[in-house]
Order: sequence, then C-alpha cells, then structure tokens
Amino acid sequence: MKTKLIALLLIFGFTMISISAPAQEQNLKEMKQKALVVKIKGQVIAKKMDLEKELQNNAKITKEVESLNKQSNKATNKFSPSSPKDTAKDAKNTAKLLRKTESANKDLRSSNQKIAKLEKDLAKLEEKLNKLDYAVELEKK
Repeated sequence: MKTKLIALLLIFGFTMISISAPAQEQNLKEMKQKALVVKIKGQVIAKKMDLEKELQNNAKITKEVESLNKQSNKATNKFSPSSPKDTAKDAKNTAKLLRKTESANKDLRSSNQKIAKLEKDLAKLEEKLNKLDYAVELEKK
C-alpha cells in the first residue's frame, strides 16, 4: 500500500514538473527577449545622445566654416602689386587662412558623415526594437 502511494505521488510529481517545464521555458524565453529589448533601448538612447552632441558640434563648425569661407574669399581678391614685400606677406597670410579654411571644411565634412552614420545606426536599432516589441507582443497573445 505504501509503495503504491509513493509510486502514485512520484508519478503525480513528475507529471506536474513536466507540465510546468514548458511554461517556465516560455517564461524564460520571454524574459530573455525583454532583456534584449531593454539592452537595445539603452543603445538607442546612447545613439540619440551622441547624435545630439554631434549636431551641436556641427552647428558650431558650420558657423566657423562660413566665417572662414567669407574671409578666404575676401583675402584672395585683394592682392595689389604696390610693393613685392607687402604682396608676399599678404600671400603668406592668405595661404595660412586658406589652410585653416580647408581644415575647417574637412572637419565639417567629417562631422556630416558622422551624423549620417549615427542616423543610419539609430534607424537600424529602432527597426530591430520594433521587431522585438512586435515579437514580444505576439507571444503575449
């Protein structure tokens, strides 16, 4: 009698474990997906912050480039053949200004490329996040 009762309890216990195992597995899978969603949301926030910083930096560089471009245009138009010494000095200063302008334009191009890359990465992350949100939503139903 005792052995039958013990056997019955063991069978009942194994049955309960086997029934609850898939539910726990589903729970675990859902929790992993939620953790991945949280991780990606953190990455999205970080990319947005980087993008904002770069946009501010880009605005500052753009103002500087506009100013330098105007100065360069004025400086290259005002050479006078009055004295060779003064003309050489003006040419030297103009060359410095043009190098500075070229460097600023290169920085602006680099900043624009960085902004484009950040926007592209952000779009990819948001698309991935939307797919995961949709998958988690489907599993809940």
